[in-house]
Amino acid sequence: MRAAGDGTSGPRRSVDAAPEDLRIELLRIEHDLNEGRYRPGPWERFIRELRRQPARVRSALADEVSRVSRKVHLRSPRKTISACAGVATEIFALALGAGLLAFAVHQGSSVVGLAGAFLWIMSLQPLAKITMAAVFGVGYEYAYLLRGEPRFKMRFGSYVARPRWQRVVLHLSGTIGSPIGAWAAARIISARMPGTARIVMAVFWLVVAINIAAFVAGLSGIRRFGSIRTSEGSGGAAGLEIREAFARSREATR
Repeated sequence: MRAAGDGTSGPRRSVDAAPEDLRIELLRIEHDLNEGRYRPGPWERFIRELRRQPARVRSALADEVSRVSRKVHLRSPRKTISACAGVATEIFALALGAGLLAFAVHQGSSVVGLAGAFLWIMSLQPLAKITMAAVFGVGYEYAYLLRGEPRFKMRFGSYVARPRWQRVVLHLSGTIGSPIGAWAAARIISARMPGTARIVMAVFWLVVAINIAAFVAGLSGIRRFGSIRTSEGSGGAAGLEIREAFARSREATR
């Protein structure tokens, strides 16, 4: 699909199904992005309003929302690779971690055991979330690094189009991969290297605590910790979705 301003109007289903004011605001945001004049704020307000719309409206605008979301995300230069390449990299890291853990158990090497556990902790988080996204029909566009951590950019329109309960479950699935990786690695090496296993379990509890803290922050409406947005983490994003659902429920009962 071409970007706004190229003389095309997009699929007819979007024109018919989406409220005109929403479409106009989305095109305005895209125009400002194309011209380099965009400033933070309008996109966030647009998404909050879009989440309030019926499923047919969110679905009708899915392609356009994904296109503009990609432009918003790429305002800051990022080195990206395709989503398929990113998934392949994570699977390779998972397999390498398994090999390192097996070697560590055989040789009694704590350093190698910690390296294998680290790879499982890092790789299982995105793989668990991407698997759940595939179940719900949410796509990914590319992979990139954020503060040294591999991330995957959702095809945002397909995400917003899903029912809220699916969006919550999707984010919660992103909180279980790393703890599972730590727990499984600790179990594998515990008999041969109990001290190393205790270190890995300490990481397990640290990750769990961070996820719970982010989830509570989202439920409380805290949107930032310094320069870090609460929505950047799966736990925080799940909390924000649930808070928004409660807010809408209260509005509906007034």
